[in-house]
Amino acid sequence: MRIVNDNILTPRPIAKRIIDQLPIGWLDTLLDGFRGGGAFYDQFPQTLCDKDWCEIQDGRDFFNYDKHVDWLISNPPYSKFTEVMKHSYEIADNIVYLIPLNKIVSSWGRVLDLDNYGGIKKIWIMPASKCGFPFGFPACAVWIKRGYKGSPEIELWKDL
Repeated sequence: MRIVNDNILTPRPIAKRIIDQLPIGWLDTLLDGFRGGGAFYDQFPQTLCDKDWCEIQDGRDFFNYDKHVDWLISNPPYSKFTEVMKHSYEIADNIVYLIPLNKIVSSWGRVLDLDNYGGIKKIWIMPASKCGFPFGFPACAVWIKRGYKGSPEIELWKDL
């Protein structure tokens, strides 16, 4: 695990557990928007899924990505979180981000943007320390779905 600015590499077992929770379809398109060390991308299902990635350090900027995807699964940079979410809403039907729990509702504008897009389908809450995050409050994997207006499911991952 390495931290450079706000570049926190996801532990591979955490990425795998998140991916295993998702109903990814056989022919779905998947994007790891911030590949880093590849913890998510390398563990995407080995099916007929069309898989792609972005990583600014390798010359593939997420903010220039303009293809539509069924799933956007990643650990985004927190310093640009508002911009990340706005672009994510433009290109993905399902967004799954490993983030600090408070990030998703840290401003009224962010809440309104989320509501306009759809809603939170599920949140998996876990200790930040298990994700490599250098802070004490909880982390989560949050699944945001275009057009979803139901109640979110919440699951605690105490067994990490």
